[in-house]
Amino acid sequence: MLYRSRRAGPTALEAPMQRRMTCLLVLAAACALTACRSGLRDPIRVGFRPYARTGAVDGFWQTPRGGKHGSTSSRRPTFREAKVKDSQEYGLDVHVDWGRHRLKLGYSRQVLSGDATVTQDLTSQGASFPAGTEITTDSAIDWMQVHYQHRFDLRTGAVDTVTLWPGVGYKFANLHHAFTGNNGAGVSRQHGPSMPNLLLDWEWRPRSQGRLRFSGSAASAITVGKSPRRNQVIEVLGRAHYDFSRCGSVFLESGYRDTVLRDDQPDQQNHLNLKYGPWLGLGAEFKF
Repeated sequence: MLYRSRRAGPTALEAPMQRRMTCLLVLAAACALTACRSGLRDPIRVGFRPYARTGAVDGFWQTPRGGKHGSTSSRRPTFREAKVKDSQEYGLDVHVDWGRHRLKLGYSRQVLSGDATVTQDLTSQGASFPAGTEITTDSAIDWMQVHYQHRFDLRTGAVDTVTLWPGVGYKFANLHHAFTGNNGAGVSRQHGPSMPNLLLDWEWRPRSQGRLRFSGSAASAITVGKSPRRNQVIEVLGRAHYDFSRCGSVFLESGYRDTVLRDDQPDQQNHLNLKYGPWLGLGAEFKF
């Protein structure tokens, strides 16, 4: 069966996630408009943070058919053999603050694409790709997360302040692994694991640096179920901001994410192992 290498629109699993995220963004925008029109001093603060990032990737994406033994090559295809050398990610974070409380929402799409010629026989999702087959990879991961956070202010000097935002929440992933070969074979597998997530955001504003400030975060999402199931996403990042106004800034960022997603099928599992980074990113932040 011949699969198309480019998708014309969202799939059945992607569309509900995108609709939910749109509703959440509309709700956050309504909160921002209410805060601006209320005339009160910061009754609710709403922040928007769009960003784009790119970085090197390494690992593999193993995809069996129904967990049957022999329906996939072990720990293949690797991103290296598929010539997926780097990844682009585009996203938006939204947070709503009231007092010391924060509701944080996030969505991003990570694109994994490349063209290659396999040098060894490859089997994936029951489809065969003999050595010499040209393959085109068109995979993506949609990340969505929601957290509750609480603010703590730490004095580090006469005027410098470090703000900590520890939080707890949930991370959702919509995985779509797809590639096609010039022999007419193709692979298309989609599933959506989710897991609890711990998050720590921080911000340091050194008064001596004027409009410069620094921020970052560390997150760990781990779910271990019946062997061999295991979901793990660990991420760290740092940002340098330049505040061009009281309500806006631009930033540069760098970070790293280690992802292991494996289900509990008994013989062979859907198994993604993805190391992403260090990435470089650019974005903006707006607060109302």
